[in-house]
Amino acid sequence: MLKKTVLTVFILVIFTSIAFADQETLYPTDDADVWQYIPDTNRGTEQGFQVGCCGSGYRRNSLIKFDLSSYSGATVNSAILRLWVYSSFGEFPTDSIYITRNNADWDELTVTWNNKPGYAEDTPIIAPSIYDWWEIDVTDWVQDIVDGTDPNYGFQIYKDDTDYAGFSMRTKEGSIDPELVLDYTPAALQATTFGRIKSLFD
Repeated sequence: MLKKTVLTVFILVIFTSIAFADQETLYPTDDADVWQYIPDTNRGTEQGFQVGCCGSGYRRNSLIKFDLSSYSGATVNSAILRLWVYSSFGEFPTDSIYITRNNADWDELTVTWNNKPGYAEDTPIIAPSIYDWWEIDVTDWVQDIVDGTDPNYGFQIYKDDTDYAGFSMRTKEGSIDPELVLDYTPAALQATTFGRIKSLFD
């Protein structure tokens, strides 16, 4: 009887993880870039946003945010940020590119260099190729957001040196929307599954 129960549990767990994970593509609620040499100018309606630097005092950062409120409590199997890169300047591919969680909220129609959020936690990432999708793994950060561990202030991408180099990506106002591709197991499904497993031992 014990072997049968263990086998049943094993099959149920494997079947659930394979058959009931869901995938969805999200599009941004906000995206914008901020330019250091025009520090009070908002660029939230442009068709592209940039990451790079044109020299000391000429940095350009890109910000992006998605609505994750529908996924509270879910298990995030993967979360991939996808950005379409369509042009570059200076030396390319460049280095010293980072993505960070933002440490405060912002709005694409009001954000500027002077009021942009700071960096809560950052990590280095590989520079993209031109005329291609740039894919960035943000699984752990998205999991923390849907768990309620961290607030959802979105992400910021920046270049951490003053070399003349950078690139442009399409925004939601452009021809190719940024994407956040989620593979996740909904919270309700997890609760149902664990309840079914528990009932085998009752």
